[in-house]
Amino acid sequence: MKIFIAILLSLVSLGATGYYSKAEPKEFFSVKSSVSGEVVFVNDALEGKNSDGSVVVKIDDVIDKADLLASKQKLKFLLSNIALMKQNLANSKRAADINKNNYARVENLSSYSKTQKDAKLLTMINAQSSYISVKTSLVNLKTQKEDLSLKIKTLEDKIKKKNIKVVAGNYIYKIYPRIGDFLVPGAKLMDVYDVSGARLVIYVSADDLVGIEKKKIYLDGSLSSVTIDKIWRVADSINISSYRVEILMDKPKQFSKLVKIEFK
Repeated sequence: MKIFIAILLSLVSLGATGYYSKAEPKEFFSVKSSVSGEVVFVNDALEGKNSDGSVVVKIDDVIDKADLLASKQKLKFLLSNIALMKQNLANSKRAADINKNNYARVENLSSYSKTQKDAKLLTMINAQSSYISVKTSLVNLKTQKEDLSLKIKTLEDKIKKKNIKVVAGNYIYKIYPRIGDFLVPGAKLMDVYDVSGARLVIYVSADDLVGIEKKKIYLDGSLSSVTIDKIWRVADSINISSYRVEILMDKPKQFSKLVKIEFK
């Protein structure tokens, strides 16, 4: 083990300002399922290739799509009912206002008997009750509309999550599920790399860490325009007395190739 560590450190460090690192993809993603269901399609041909943006893994969504279609149809009918109920509400409001005015005109007239006034009052109360009933029905319909709209959005999101895609250009390193597998939330689907750029990871000494941000970076002996992305100010737990530094660079012609890094 001691010999292995010594060899590893000799590969990483060349001295005070020189280091070696592999140019690995910029980011790594472990794609996991957020829904459950049976796998009905896997595009194995994309494994080991850059994504074209198409579906890589598909989970059974037949029932979800049928439910979505029915829900959208229900929403269509519900919107029509809401439009009709709004017209009914306007008419009920007019009827309530008319009966209210009719009762107000006769309320204090001595020429109208109590029986006649009570009849007008009862008509006014019934009109107002009808208006309140229609208004309540409209509120209920609007609540149903909000619930149904939320259901539709939930179904659309669920269907999207059952048709798993990878951003075009990203590298699909490994696909795990197979047709017929039953997945649960959290099941691993794919290992994906962002290959739009590369990341160099080195472990520098405490002396080299001083003022490192101000130094120019040379790659394979040539001055470069790469930049330091992250610096750890606490020593690494494995590479003892060394500090992790990450450098971002443009996409190389070949990943995992050793790059010589110098700070001057």
